Amino acid sequence: MSTDTALRRNAQQRRAHAVYSSLAHKRPVIGILCAEMVALAVLTLAVAGIIGLRAWLALPN
Repeated sequence: MSTDTALRRNAQQRRAHAVYSSLAHKRPVIGILCAEMVALAVLTLAVAGIIGLRAWLALPN
């Protein structure tokens, strides 16, 4: 086997490389979306906590 045929990719390897290289470019976008979802969840919990605390403090003794 020559080095030329050893280094050449077959069709399956070319397809896998195309899929995984495209996913690598999409990964930062996925990370940004996950960070936004986490920030939204934290904000929602904070607002719910404030509303709950106000309701609890408004109860008569």
